Amino acid sequence: MSNDSISNKLWSACNKMRQDPGTTGALQYVEQFSWLLFLKVYEEIENEYEAKATFEGKTYNRNIDNEYRWSVWTGKDTYITGPDLLEFVQTKLFPYLRKLSGNRTKEIIAEIFNNTQNRMEDGYLLREVVDVLASVDFFGDEDSFAVSSIYEGLFARMKSSDIKPLAEFHTPRVIARFMTEMVTPKIGQTIYDPCNGPSGFLTEAYHFMRPQAKNISDNEKLQKETFFGKELKSLPFILGTMNMILNGIATPNIRRMNTLSINLLNLTEKYDIIMTNPPFSGTVRGVETNFPYPSSQTEILFLQHCLRSLKDGGKCAIIFPESVLFTIDDQSYVNTKKELLQQFNLHTIVRLPKGAFEPYTDIPVNILFFEKLGKTKEINFYELPLPIGYKNFSKTKPIRQEYLMALLEEINKNTKSDHNWEISINEIEKRNYNLDFKNPNSNNSTLDHNLESILDKFDRELLEAEKIKQQVISQVLSTKVNNDWNEIELGRILKRFKEEIIINDNKLYKRVKIKLYNQGLELRDETLGCNIGTKKQFTVKSSQLLLSKIDARNGAFGLIPDELDGAIITGNFWAYDINTSLIDPDFFIYFTKTLKFLDFCVRTSQGTTNRKYLQEDLFLQQKILLPKKELQVKVVKVIHDIEKMTQKFFEVHKFSSLMSPAFIEKYIQS
Repeated sequence: MSNDSISNKLWSACNKMRQDPGTTGALQYVEQFSWLLFLKVYEEIENEYEAKATFEGKTYNRNIDNEYRWSVWTGKDTYITGPDLLEFVQTKLFPYLRKLSGNRTKEIIAEIFNNTQNRMEDGYLLREVVDVLASVDFFGDEDSFAVSSIYEGLFARMKSSDIKPLAEFHTPRVIARFMTEMVTPKIGQTIYDPCNGPSGFLTEAYHFMRPQAKNISDNEKLQKETFFGKELKSLPFILGTMNMILNGIATPNIRRMNTLSINLLNLTEKYDIIMTNPPFSGTVRGVETNFPYPSSQTEILFLQHCLRSLKDGGKCAIIFPESVLFTIDDQSYVNTKKELLQQFNLHTIVRLPKGAFEPYTDIPVNILFFEKLGKTKEINFYELPLPIGYKNFSKTKPIRQEYLMALLEEINKNTKSDHNWEISINEIEKRNYNLDFKNPNSNNSTLDHNLESILDKFDRELLEAEKIKQQVISQVLSTKVNNDWNEIELGRILKRFKEEIIINDNKLYKRVKIKLYNQGLELRDETLGCNIGTKKQFTVKSSQLLLSKIDARNGAFGLIPDELDGAIITGNFWAYDINTSLIDPDFFIYFTKTLKFLDFCVRTSQGTTNRKYLQEDLFLQQKILLPKKELQVKVVKVIHDIEKMTQKFFEVHKFSSLMSPAFIEKYIQS
């Protein structure tokens, strides 16, 4: 079965999952698919092992017992669905898998299922999803069952907002393959990714190296002594471990841990080849003493980790945003790049155009290739040219394998073109190790680099500000700090507003539209009273909370804006006054934007699968942690200040071509 066919099948399963309250977003889809796909495909792998052993006159002992094999519990002979299926999964399947032990593969499977869970709550819908997956032939094409391939097809169909949570640990396969071709790993070498994610680099390296295996010893090295990874977060760790197993590495050496917690001053683990894509613009605290050049920025700490983890003669390929190249106002960046150039040969920097990582992020990135073979003398820069007619890569016009392979040929043949140039170490040292050299052959070489640097710097500050904002919102609403905090039922905060209006005139009335997915309210239309009909109508006032009884579980709620004061609604909507003596109105607005509030709506909506209604009595019994109003006001001020700064950044980008760099800096600082 082709990758497109697999993607179509999985997308149909996604549509079924959307009806289940437990799988309402991309992260839940990914986790749910992950364990289902794993059990299905792993049985096929064990079937192959068993057939091979039989052919050789040997016995193969399966790692998963017969009762828990995919084909048994999903098969027609023991057909189970609805509550029976949920009970089997929750009380038998998962407990069994989590207790597997006896060999390293079983222990890995146990670790996977100890870090995941069944997200679906409707056993009939789960059965439908299982049936879809059962109909998929993942082995019809040699490459089609790779987890990275499957999810790329799935992500391509999701909205950008759905993809954002997945972007931090995903590298497009075509880029991972290009980097692998550049470092040319060989059997006997060790391959390492300190930000392993879904094991995209390790699986590409495995497929590159597998044809080199000539005997049993080579295969043993590939299986047990070649691939190593570390990953902090649960979901990417699960995906990465499964991806390795499903691609043929039975016992992957992937550890779930914080790579940055390793002290570089006494590091003992060294590797021949490192390929990685560190988190962009991430920040950490409490690990600074582990590094020779302390910083809170993850990208520069991971570069230090890679420098110290490389064996003599080893190679590294690492992806960075442009900001890492030009930052010279942070001494940790300067010192790290100085060590890189004085003790390693940074021979190549590949500059990818904007959109190369779409639909995950549109940040322009660079790939650095260096070896532990002495000091850098000069750096060869290569710019990937955009195809004719392209302004940038995008979700609909993605970066393709053939573009990168053409660039690889240019690099290997050392072909000179308008898209590559050389910079000597002397030039770099003069600029205090600023590595951001623009293409001297480009028509855009006259661009004010200082302006670009300023904009990029403030872009990073904007990302950091957004993270702080989200942390403030999530932490304040979920963590009881002291006794000044109280659990309060929504019923004390919200009071239903019931002002029925009889319409039998020709006045013009505003009607409200609530958008799904917490996108707020807007004017639906303005219509004459004679056109409204005989249904009961109710008025609303500005600053009230308005919910859809039917679609609150899908994010259909929001506060009435001033321009909709006096608008009318039907009985399918509920309006509530907010008790401002208990809660600051702006604070409450931010609370409604959290997943916790959405969870209230989901858990208190009851009825049939396709028609669930919000149960008001249950909804108003939900409790939130509420600090004193003084703290609420302070939290709101922090968030407002961040939002003001965000607005300034957007204004600067919009009008940057009309302003000088000096004016931009003063404007933002004001």
